[in-house]
Amino acid sequence: MADNQKIIQEYNSLNEEGKFNFLRNFTQPLDRELAKFMLAIATDINGDDDARIEAVKILGLYRGDYDDEFIKKELIIIINNDDFEDDSLIVNCINTLALLSMTDEIIEFALNIIQSDSYILFKGAAFSLLSHNKQHPKAIEALKSLLNDKDYGKSAKRELE
Repeated sequence: MADNQKIIQEYNSLNEEGKFNFLRNFTQPLDRELAKFMLAIATDINGDDDARIEAVKILGLYRGDYDDEFIKKELIIIINNDDFEDDSLIVNCINTLALLSMTDEIIEFALNIIQSDSYILFKGAAFSLLSHNKQHPKAIEALKSLLNDKDYGKSAKRELE
Protein backbone atom coordinates (compact mmCIF):
# COMPACT_ATOMS: atom_id res chain seq x y z
CA MET A 1 0.00 0.00 0.00
CA ALA A 2 2.78 2.45 0.92
CA ASP A 3 4.67 1.40 -2.22
CA ASN A 4 1.57 2.12 -4.30
CA GLN A 5 1.32 5.60 -2.85
CA LYS A 6 4.98 6.23 -3.72
CA ILE A 7 4.37 5.08 -7.28
CA ILE A 8 1.27 7.26 -7.62
CA GLN A 9 2.98 10.29 -6.08
CA GLU A 10 6.01 9.86 -8.32
CA TYR A 11 3.79 9.67 -11.41
CA ASN A 12 1.76 12.71 -10.38
CA SER A 13 4.92 14.77 -9.81
CA LEU A 14 6.08 14.34 -13.42
CA ASN A 15 5.44 16.50 -16.46
CA GLU A 16 3.59 15.08 -19.48
CA GLU A 17 6.70 13.59 -21.12
CA GLY A 18 7.89 12.19 -17.80
CA LYS A 19 4.51 10.56 -17.21
CA PHE A 20 4.63 8.94 -20.63
CA ASN A 21 8.14 7.60 -20.00
CA PHE A 22 7.14 6.40 -16.54
CA LEU A 23 4.27 4.39 -18.02
CA ARG A 24 6.37 3.12 -20.91
CA ASN A 25 8.96 1.76 -18.45
CA PHE A 26 6.46 0.35 -15.93
CA THR A 27 7.02 -3.40 -15.51
CA GLN A 28 5.52 -4.63 -12.26
CA PRO A 29 2.42 -6.70 -11.58
CA LEU A 30 -0.62 -4.67 -10.62
CA ASP A 31 -2.67 -5.06 -7.50
CA ARG A 32 -6.23 -3.75 -7.49
CA GLU A 33 -5.21 -0.27 -6.27
CA LEU A 34 -2.60 0.22 -9.00
CA ALA A 35 -5.01 -1.22 -11.58
CA LYS A 36 -7.57 1.41 -10.56
CA PHE A 37 -4.87 4.08 -10.86
CA MET A 38 -3.90 2.90 -14.36
CA LEU A 39 -7.56 2.71 -15.32
CA ALA A 40 -8.04 6.30 -14.17
CA ILE A 41 -5.23 7.35 -16.52
CA ALA A 42 -6.68 5.29 -19.36
CA THR A 43 -10.17 6.74 -18.98
CA ASP A 44 -9.11 10.38 -18.57
CA ILE A 45 -10.50 11.91 -21.75
CA ASN A 46 -8.46 15.05 -21.12
CA GLY A 47 -5.23 13.07 -20.77
CA ASP A 48 -2.54 12.57 -23.38
CA ASP A 49 -3.60 9.78 -25.75
CA ASP A 50 -0.13 8.21 -25.75
CA ALA A 51 -0.13 8.03 -21.95
CA ARG A 52 -3.65 6.58 -22.02
CA ILE A 53 -2.50 3.91 -24.48
CA GLU A 54 0.44 2.98 -22.27
CA ALA A 55 -1.86 2.71 -19.24
CA VAL A 56 -4.20 0.44 -21.21
CA LYS A 57 -1.28 -1.79 -22.20
CA ILE A 58 -0.16 -2.02 -18.57
CA LEU A 59 -3.65 -3.14 -17.53
CA GLY A 60 -3.35 -6.18 -19.80
CA LEU A 61 0.33 -7.00 -19.59
CA TYR A 62 0.75 -6.66 -15.83
CA ARG A 63 -2.67 -7.83 -14.66
CA GLY A 64 -2.58 -9.06 -11.09
CA ASP A 65 -4.68 -11.48 -9.11
CA TYR A 66 -7.99 -9.62 -8.78
CA ASP A 67 -11.40 -9.54 -10.43
CA ASP A 68 -10.88 -7.49 -13.59
CA GLU A 69 -14.55 -6.94 -14.44
CA PHE A 70 -14.31 -3.23 -13.58
CA ILE A 71 -11.50 -2.83 -16.10
CA LYS A 72 -13.36 -4.62 -18.88
CA LYS A 73 -16.43 -2.43 -18.41
CA GLU A 74 -14.39 0.76 -18.74
CA LEU A 75 -12.45 -0.50 -21.76
CA ILE A 76 -15.72 -1.32 -23.50
CA ILE A 77 -16.94 2.23 -22.83
CA ILE A 78 -13.79 3.59 -24.51
CA ILE A 79 -14.21 1.22 -27.47
CA ASN A 80 -17.84 2.20 -27.89
CA ASN A 81 -16.83 5.88 -28.03
CA ASP A 82 -15.06 5.37 -31.34
CA ASP A 83 -16.43 8.63 -32.72
CA PHE A 84 -14.45 10.57 -30.11
CA GLU A 85 -11.54 8.36 -29.05
CA ASP A 86 -8.19 7.90 -30.76
CA ASP A 87 -8.11 4.86 -33.08
CA SER A 88 -4.88 3.54 -31.58
CA LEU A 89 -6.39 3.77 -28.11
CA ILE A 90 -9.37 1.71 -29.22
CA VAL A 91 -7.19 -0.95 -30.85
CA ASN A 92 -5.11 -1.17 -27.67
CA CYS A 93 -8.26 -1.46 -25.55
CA ILE A 94 -9.42 -4.41 -27.67
CA ASN A 95 -5.95 -5.98 -27.45
CA THR A 96 -5.98 -5.57 -23.68
CA LEU A 97 -9.42 -7.18 -23.42
CA ALA A 98 -7.83 -10.26 -25.02
CA LEU A 99 -5.40 -10.50 -22.10
CA LEU A 100 -7.97 -10.15 -19.32
CA SER A 101 -10.22 -12.90 -17.98
CA MET A 102 -12.39 -14.05 -20.85
CA THR A 103 -16.16 -14.22 -20.75
CA ASP A 104 -18.85 -15.10 -23.25
CA GLU A 105 -19.88 -11.45 -23.27
CA ILE A 106 -16.42 -10.23 -24.30
CA ILE A 107 -16.27 -12.80 -27.10
CA GLU A 108 -19.74 -11.75 -28.26
CA PHE A 109 -18.62 -8.11 -28.10
CA ALA A 110 -15.59 -8.90 -30.30
CA LEU A 111 -17.74 -10.83 -32.77
CA ASN A 112 -20.13 -7.88 -33.00
CA ILE A 113 -17.22 -5.59 -33.87
CA ILE A 114 -16.11 -7.96 -36.64
CA GLN A 115 -19.61 -8.24 -38.07
CA SER A 116 -20.30 -4.49 -37.92
CA ASP A 117 -19.15 -1.71 -40.22
CA SER A 118 -16.36 -0.79 -37.80
CA TYR A 119 -12.97 0.45 -38.88
CA ILE A 120 -10.87 -2.42 -40.24
CA LEU A 121 -8.21 -2.03 -37.53
CA PHE A 122 -10.88 -2.52 -34.86
CA LYS A 123 -12.12 -5.61 -36.66
CA GLY A 124 -8.58 -6.98 -36.89
CA ALA A 125 -8.00 -6.47 -33.18
CA ALA A 126 -11.35 -8.12 -32.40
CA PHE A 127 -10.43 -11.10 -34.57
CA SER A 128 -7.10 -11.30 -32.77
CA LEU A 129 -9.02 -11.42 -29.47
CA LEU A 130 -10.98 -14.43 -30.75
CA SER A 131 -7.82 -16.12 -32.01
CA HIS A 132 -5.98 -15.51 -28.75
CA ASN A 133 -8.84 -17.12 -26.84
CA LYS A 134 -9.69 -19.91 -29.28
CA GLN A 135 -9.63 -22.49 -26.48
CA HIS A 136 -12.76 -20.85 -25.05
CA PRO A 137 -15.96 -22.62 -26.23
CA LYS A 138 -17.68 -19.33 -27.13
CA ALA A 139 -14.65 -18.25 -29.18
CA ILE A 140 -14.77 -21.52 -31.11
CA GLU A 141 -18.45 -20.87 -31.77
CA ALA A 142 -17.66 -17.31 -32.89
CA LEU A 143 -14.88 -18.47 -35.22
CA LYS A 144 -17.24 -21.05 -36.74
CA SER A 145 -19.80 -18.32 -37.35
CA LEU A 146 -17.17 -16.43 -39.36
CA LEU A 147 -16.31 -19.28 -41.73
CA ASN A 148 -18.38 -17.73 -44.53
CA ASP A 149 -17.31 -14.15 -43.82
CA LYS A 150 -15.66 -12.62 -46.90
CA ASP A 151 -12.97 -10.88 -44.84
CA TYR A 152 -12.35 -13.35 -42.02
CA GLY A 153 -13.56 -16.74 -43.32
CA LYS A 154 -10.14 -18.05 -44.35
CA SER A 155 -8.54 -16.82 -41.15
CA ALA A 156 -11.31 -18.35 -39.06
CA LYS A 157 -10.83 -21.67 -40.83
CA ARG A 158 -7.09 -21.54 -40.18
CA GLU A 159 -7.68 -20.81 -36.48
CA LEU A 160 -10.06 -23.75 -36.16
CA GLU A 161 -7.67 -26.28 -37.76
